[in-house]
Amino acid sequence: MTYGSRMAAGYDRGRGLRPRDVAKWMTEAGPYLPSAGGRVLDLGAGTGRFSDALARFRGASVVACEPSAAMRAVLRSNLPGALVVGGAAEAMPFRAGEFDAVWASQVVHHVGDLPMFAAEARRVLRPRGHLLLRGGFGPVRELPLYRYFPLAWPAGSAAPLALEQIAGVLAGAGFGLVEHVQVAQTFAESAGELVEKVATRSLSPLAGLPDQAFEEGLSALRRDASDGTIAVPVVNRLDLVVFRAG
Repeated sequence: MTYGSRMAAGYDRGRGLRPRDVAKWMTEAGPYLPSAGGRVLDLGAGTGRFSDALARFRGASVVACEPSAAMRAVLRSNLPGALVVGGAAEAMPFRAGEFDAVWASQVVHHVGDLPMFAAEARRVLRPRGHLLLRGGFGPVRELPLYRYFPLAWPAGSAAPLALEQIAGVLAGAGFGLVEHVQVAQTFAESAGELVEKVATRSLSPLAGLPDQAFEEGLSALRRDASDGTIAVPVVNRLDLVVFRAG
């Protein structure tokens, strides 16, 4: 999925997180993040949804690494003081052992070469550093939007990757599983907010749909929103999976 200017422009409106939900993620991640003097890599940082929180929570230095130039431009606008670099998960532009923790939020399903990502994560981490994966690793049919956009997650597609597969590849690179928790977050407080967020098409599976399939799903979502048949608030549960480098 290429995050171009259209995706970048609508990303914060469609994917923005409430401060209370960001705080939940930081609370769960906190035991595995370094304090002042340590370094964290925000890998696939996007527009910086977590970059500032990662820095403020424990006082560590944060480097935001994002492959999309359009997303990096928005990130720099959002966080003028942030250290932002271009780079991909399979080829991280950093020295070996440069970080105490790597935070990768909703990144793994974009990775084309999982073993290379695992090797790179292990390379840039210091011994006993932590790799924190945030994402949804459950069945796609459990996703709130699946009923409206089933073609976004076709049968047999690679995303989302099974956690067992990811853990197996990481184990081969020298990582051990430390913790797996789920965090509930509010995607939308109202049906209207849900429609507004989905209409930005900032979720990568929706951006990849043919225009007609997206518009048909969005029309069905709007009908249900106007009929009052959507249960609100819309809460989804995502996974935080923590691995330690050997």
